[in-house]
Amino acid sequence: MAEVIGISAGRKNKVTESLVRAILEGSGREYEFVSLSGKLIRPCEACNGCVKNNRCILDDDFQEVMEKCYQAEAIVFGAPNYWDHMNAKGQAFWERVCFSGRHNSLFPLEGKMGVIAAVAGTGNGEPVVDDIETYFEDARMHTVKEISVQGEYACFSCGHGNHCPVGGFVDMFPLGTKIKPEIIPSLTNQYPENPDLPHEERNLIKDARETGKILSKVMDTRKAKLKGFKNKKSTKK
Repeated sequence: MAEVIGISAGRKNKVTESLVRAILEGSGREYEFVSLSGKLIRPCEACNGCVKNNRCILDDDFQEVMEKCYQAEAIVFGAPNYWDHMNAKGQAFWERVCFSGRHNSLFPLEGKMGVIAAVAGTGNGEPVVDDIETYFEDARMHTVKEISVQGEYACFSCGHGNHCPVGGFVDMFPLGTKIKPEIIPSLTNQYPENPDLPHEERNLIKDARETGKILSKVMDTRKAKLKGFKNKKSTKK
């Protein structure tokens, strides 16, 4: 059983996934990574089929991922910013988590540690942080840390991005700019549109791994407190 489950709601092999993986690696804990890319995560139907046992009854890939969340001590969740909100797949996932996990005052994820990994083409992940934090709070989870990084607009790989006047590419580079690896944002190449940015500020792997270390320390502290509480309770008996 993994101590920490890392979930990416972003595209396969892109920045959201890299960020979540780096956090997991930095934790030094036994972990499992899951990408929601390619998985079927239907939106909540508010069917009330989860009322009796706080488990969603819709038949898709959600069930398997949730079982891993129930068993883990902490959840690292990463999602990209689409139109100033967490993307639809991430939203659908947490709608079902929170709708099914609150009936009869029972909260299956209560007390679990959570880390928010937000990604945005502009680097402003605050809308994603706000969305995920709202769900964490509703699930009675504890938000340990949040981290926001710049991601890669889909415009970089659509084939027309560098000539499209309404895409994200034009917010970074002049139309017609040739797309080369050195101008594509990644976890190790942040804000390539800013040539004056120091090299050490472009690579955020260290920050991501430090976030994982902080999560691990909080998990240790929580275990120590629980152990102390149990010992105190046992002494009173």
